[in-house]
Amino acid sequence: MLSLDRLPVPDEGENFFPLLQNDSVTVEAIVSSDRLEPKLYDQDHDETVLLYAGEAVLQIEDREVTMKPGDILHIPAHTPHRVLRTKPATRWLAIRSRAPLKEVNKC
Repeated sequence: MLSLDRLPVPDEGENFFPLLQNDSVTVEAIVSSDRLEPKLYDQDHDETVLLYAGEAVLQIEDREVTMKPGDILHIPAHTPHRVLRTKPATRWLAIRSRAPLKEVNKC
């Protein structure tokens, strides 16, 4: 069993820990430092992230989104986005899918 709380925190940037994978889907844990390079992503896959601990501010296209523990964000393929800021030791669970994901419940 893996504990997200025990994954090491990088001095800067982010660490990625693949957990599960098949030809279409990857599930990974991400641990962010509070010193990030705000890299622009435009990925060929859908991505859904759950912020487990910490806090993050993302730029999704032209708007800023603040995420707190328990927040889930779906980012469709080819949606420009970047992580602008995080608190130290922010922890995420990411699900990446080559097949489009459909949001079925917007709580």
